[in-house]
Amino acid sequence: MRNQNLVTVLVILVAFGVMFSSCSNKTNIMSEMTGTWKSDKSSEPVTINLSGEQKSIEIGTAKVPVTVDKVDEGAYSIKMTAKPANGGVAAWSLRQVWNDNGSTFRIIFDHDGDEETLTRS
Repeated sequence: MRNQNLVTVLVILVAFGVMFSSCSNKTNIMSEMTGTWKSDKSSEPVTINLSGEQKSIEIGTAKVPVTVDKVDEGAYSIKMTAKPANGGVAAWSLRQVWNDNGSTFRIIFDHDGDEETLTRS
């Protein structure tokens, strides 16, 4: 009986560990992408803010509120709903693409039918 209780406790601890590490990875991906980036298609900076309650992406001077719909840490991607000033909604996504040695990444930003590559400014 004692061994069965010990096994049950260990299973519960492992389940909590997996759950909390998964949440941590999602937060980590979002915090890694937060910051100011340089676009390969425009001279305007792209500022990504995925920390805190009010998430947004600012392209030049246009600040667009976003809602994170899905974080896929296995694919290094974030899918979100953007709410531009024109009153519509749009599906946007961010995807990390790591270099060969895993020391840095760029972001593929898919928005409004356009895809651009972002690098740290």
